[in-house]
Amino acid sequence: MDPIKNPYTPGAGTRPSELAGRAAEIDSFRVQLARLLAGRPEQSQIITGLRGVGKTVLLNTFEDHAEASGYLTAFRELTQESILPELIAKDVQRFLRELRLSAKVAEAVRTGLSTLSVFKLTDPNGFELSIDIRKAQEQQLTEDLVELFLQLGRAAKGKKTGIAFFLDEIQFVKEHELRALISALHRAMQKQLPITLAAAGLPQIPRLAGEARSYAERLFRFPHIGALDEPAARAALVLPAEREGATYDEEAIARTLDLTQGYPFYIQEFGKHIWNLAPSSPIRLDDVDRAAPRAEESLDRGIYEVRIQRATAKERRYLRAMAELGTGPYKVGAVAKAMGSTTTALSTVRQSLLDRGLIYATEDYGHVDFTVPRFDEFMRRHMPFKPTPARQAGARRRKPA
Repeated sequence: MDPIKNPYTPGAGTRPSELAGRAAEIDSFRVQLARLLAGRPEQSQIITGLRGVGKTVLLNTFEDHAEASGYLTAFRELTQESILPELIAKDVQRFLRELRLSAKVAEAVRTGLSTLSVFKLTDPNGFELSIDIRKAQEQQLTEDLVELFLQLGRAAKGKKTGIAFFLDEIQFVKEHELRALISALHRAMQKQLPITLAAAGLPQIPRLAGEARSYAERLFRFPHIGALDEPAARAALVLPAEREGATYDEEAIARTLDLTQGYPFYIQEFGKHIWNLAPSSPIRLDDVDRAAPRAEESLDRGIYEVRIQRATAKERRYLRAMAELGTGPYKVGAVAKAMGSTTTALSTVRQSLLDRGLIYATEDYGHVDFTVPRFDEFMRRHMPFKPTPARQAGARRRKPA
């Protein structure tokens, strides 16, 4: 098989040649865009799911549709270090320039922006904004962000266009910044202004948004995406090959779907290695079996090892204790017991793992889980489990004489 024609693309956020199983989410976003331009209020949406299920791919697809619909767009990938108001200020000033407002409207917008206290208008003839977030009180930040969205939304409505913000890894937004953002979006929605947000994050986002603002569940939709069902997973594997004139036999398809468990990134990774190792079409079961170790090694290096390297020794032991308990979610008390400790003593370790995005708190109180599919399998392969002294002593007492 010609590796140059390999149709699989296991990159970070890279759109596969066959975006299978996501038609419902895409159609919903198209409706959202059209309703906003028609002056009809519509909820923003935050896609949730584990890593490797295609959240970023879907977010990029949303951005493409927004641009095709005439929206002005801004895409941001957030980190723990991101300061969201600073990023929004940069995007807003760019939007205002791109709208090419008349002199009269531009002056009205500048007059509105001149009343802000956290965001400072630094150019009397333009829209340059500065911000000193360190001195900002939350109430001031919220009021300013609301006014910023109102000014931007009115300007965009006057030009018969819309504004779409795209935020990836939204779980990294600081709590007070999230509250301010939700308030600004809420006010823009009340005024029927064409401003929307599409974001992606880990599964805890609906809970975090609800804690930030009680009305968040009415402001947002939270579509959850996960592993593909069998027909969609089959399409993601088979259709790209067929476009290049290659086919799989049924045993090869079944084996690949079993190995990947329907996770989109895994299908792309396995597909890439299977294609490169298969001598010819049709691709057979033994081709899949020969490629599987290479695909698994690539997943270990590309997904799992890069994350485990960021963890401290104690954090790694916590992750390994989780994996020892089998498949999650995991009760934090059970993890602490496996480590011979208490939930209180391990709270700092647990919070650090939450902050790093290596685990997340599930909807069931007191439970956590891995943010990457099959991380427990990797930890069992990667790191031997060392029982606590108490468990070892117990094992010795149970040993027959």
